[in-house]
Amino acid sequence: MLRAVRMEEFVTEEDEPWYDQRDLEQDLHLAAELGKTLLERNKELEDSLQQMYINNEEQVQEIEYLSKQLEMLREMNEQHAKVYEQLDVTARELEITNEKLVIESKASQQKIDRLTGTMETLQAQVDTMTARVEELRTLEELRNHREERERRKTVHSFPCLKELCTAPKYEDGFLVANPGSVDLVSERERRPLDEENERLKGVVSSLRSAMVAERGRREGAERECTAVLQEFELMEQRLLGAEGCQLRVQELEAELQEMQQLRRSRVCLLDEGLEQTLLNNAPETDTPEEGPGKSCSDTALNAISACDASGRRQGSYAIHANGVRKRGMSILREVDEQYHALLEKYEELLGKCRRHEEGMCHAGVQTSRPVSRDPSMKDYSMATPGPSAMAAAPPTPPQTPSTPEALEGISRQVDQVDKRLGQNTPEYKALFKEIFSRLQKTKSEVNSTKGVPKGRKSPRVGSPKGRKSKDK
Repeated sequence: MLRAVRMEEFVTEEDEPWYDQRDLEQDLHLAAELGKTLLERNKELEDSLQQMYINNEEQVQEIEYLSKQLEMLREMNEQHAKVYEQLDVTARELEITNEKLVIESKASQQKIDRLTGTMETLQAQVDTMTARVEELRTLEELRNHREERERRKTVHSFPCLKELCTAPKYEDGFLVANPGSVDLVSERERRPLDEENERLKGVVSSLRSAMVAERGRREGAERECTAVLQEFELMEQRLLGAEGCQLRVQELEAELQEMQQLRRSRVCLLDEGLEQTLLNNAPETDTPEEGPGKSCSDTALNAISACDASGRRQGSYAIHANGVRKRGMSILREVDEQYHALLEKYEELLGKCRRHEEGMCHAGVQTSRPVSRDPSMKDYSMATPGPSAMAAAPPTPPQTPSTPEALEGISRQVDQVDKRLGQNTPEYKALFKEIFSRLQKTKSEVNSTKGVPKGRKSPRVGSPKGRKSKDK
């Protein structure tokens, strides 16, 4: 509504002089500088975006490498866990076998002790029997000697007995004690004792061999138990190493989660930071003028130059996100298209001003010139125009908006575009829209002042008086 009121004021002020030529040239010069500054800013943003892409790719490669390393460590951890389970099962089996061997060793030791006691008892019995055999042998020899002496005495004292003894018919009736018969009797008595002795010696030798075999089994069981204990210690050491690997895996998982959170936060910061950069870089065109000699283009150029430093600092942040690449390219493409459209409009307006100046110098008749051949006017009349369509639209045929109806139609179109831009466009688009509207206002003012007499002059649009009337 404010712009519509301003357009009506410019329509009613037909008898006042038109816009000052010096301010127009100054605005055009500042618009060119603004385009140059925007082009430089576009290049800086492209360089910053390329650096951001390089850093993003490096971070993505690093994350992929850490993910592969984490997968490898997980596989190693699973393999270690399987090995540890097998070792645990083997250790349990070995413990059961060790317990069985310990029980068998105790039983064998008890058996050895019993056999040792039996062997000592048998050895004592053998010693007793040997002493008894020796004693019996001694008694037998003494008895044999005594009988021999008695027989000799009897034979020498009775010679007739010798003859009777030697006679054949008395050999069967009178059997005198014979040394050979005595030896036979002693051998018969000694034979069971010798057999018992031999049997006891065999039992002792078998017990000794059994003791030696049991001792060998005991030594083998001790060696096996020692090997089992060594293997168990080795398994404990490997288990400690596996616990260290598991802790390392947990640390790597925590580090990966932190990097992923950092990546998400940087993506959010990229979204917010890029929007905040564009918002900070977009100057407010509706602020009041500071001095009487400045125009709206001066204010826009100074605001953009002032916020270049903060924009450079914010553009230097290396934010890592894959989705930002397409968005950044689309923003740069939009800015580039807007800049080219602005440049075309500036050249077109410059040509119109030159033609108007030549026409004012060489002809006395006032002619109506077209308001604009701006290709964006056709886009403004559409419901949903876009920046690419704005740059690619064909030029409209010349119009003569010097009548109030034409100016009112342009004002309605501008208000419609303002409402659409105010709903869902960022502030840099609002900046370009404001530039386009002011350029069109300038052209409409030039066309509206064609019918004013040359003798009268109107106040400058850039003067304080003109600005006050606009603000009202």
